Amino acid sequence: MTAALAFLGVVMLHATWAGFAAAGVAAIALRRLGAARSRRRYAVALAALLAVPAVAVLCAAAPRLAAEPDAVSAALAGLAAPTSDSLAGLAASASDSLAGLAATASSSLIPASLAGLAPPAYSLAPATPWLGLAWLLGTAWGLLGLAVASAHLARLRRRARPLPRAHAERLLARARGQLDYAGAIDLVISPDVGVPTVLGWRRPLCALPAAALTAWPGDDLEWLLVHELAHVRRADIAWGWAQNLVEAALFFHPGARWLSRQVRHERECCCDAAVLARPDALVPYVRALARLATADRAAIGPALSATGGTLVSRIERLVDPTLPLPACSRSLCLALVLAAFAGAGALAACETEEADTAPTRPTAEPLVAPPTPAESPAAKPESEAPIGTPIPSDIDRYPIPFIEPPEGEEEIDTGC
Repeated sequence: MTAALAFLGVVMLHATWAGFAAAGVAAIALRRLGAARSRRRYAVALAALLAVPAVAVLCAAAPRLAAEPDAVSAALAGLAAPTSDSLAGLAASASDSLAGLAATASSSLIPASLAGLAPPAYSLAPATPWLGLAWLLGTAWGLLGLAVASAHLARLRRRARPLPRAHAERLLARARGQLDYAGAIDLVISPDVGVPTVLGWRRPLCALPAAALTAWPGDDLEWLLVHELAHVRRADIAWGWAQNLVEAALFFHPGARWLSRQVRHERECCCDAAVLARPDALVPYVRALARLATADRAAIGPALSATGGTLVSRIERLVDPTLPLPACSRSLCLALVLAAFAGAGALAACETEEADTAPTRPTAEPLVAPPTPAESPAAKPESEAPIGTPIPSDIDRYPIPFIEPPEGEEEIDTGC
């Protein structure tokens, strides 16, 4: 359990600099794209937001995979032939032997006084389990909020009153014709919404306020329905749920919150661009959005409505697409990039994993001399002849061999 919490803590640390890096890259890209390319801006912001958790997990898992390659080699062991397995085993044993010899040589050659010259890095390993626990609690709180919002949406669907089919299709005629969308969508009247709101992504329905059919001009309602049907056609509800899950996981990150706001704003701008595909739609649609500014625009969790994003900024962007974007200023881009480099550098200078125990020096096996062959009985010199060997006759009369007696000397008969 502690190891899992420590891993989550390391993921959280990597998500910190990765979030700033993704926000910085997205801010630079949004600044270069301009305000007119809403679809590309939305794709860039959403991709940057969704990439942060993936990058954090990969960066946290990469050192563990590099330090423990046995799991990967074990997974690939079944794909190798028996011969290659034996060769790999021989190579592994040889490399282990060489590593042991190198460790023994280095430990014996390098003085112990030089071993502690390198300054130890600051270790975050003791804090990573607590960071992982804090991340779990924060994420659980965010998921609980999503669950409450989902229950609220389900209750809203149950309380809504469906419009008659003929009346609903008459209101949706302009939207279907303009967007070329023939999918199923229901129109309902709900007392819980103040603006047209899309609910659900498997069985989508558009909830209208009670005053929409009586107090609003029919032309304004039809233009707003084009906007809501564009959400359904683009599957924005499903992508919105993915965005909400990432927000719950990155609850602690200001860069992720900034990215999420950009995603919501660009999503609404994409639907605004779908409405303005007709040349005569600008004036009535801007008038309809201005009417929504005075309505009850309380957000309903994952639901989508025409009041999402920054409504005033959207209206200004519709009227003049050449206006500069205050959300992507040069100072913001520079601050995000510097924060990413600072976070990555600080994390690289720290230890996030528990240091393994120092490996014991391999004990050198006693060198045993190879067994020498048994000494073969060598021929003894003649001078060491065994006792009882008869003495040659030529040296019977003279005690020193190889010396001839003097000439003319007569034999003395001893009478023995």
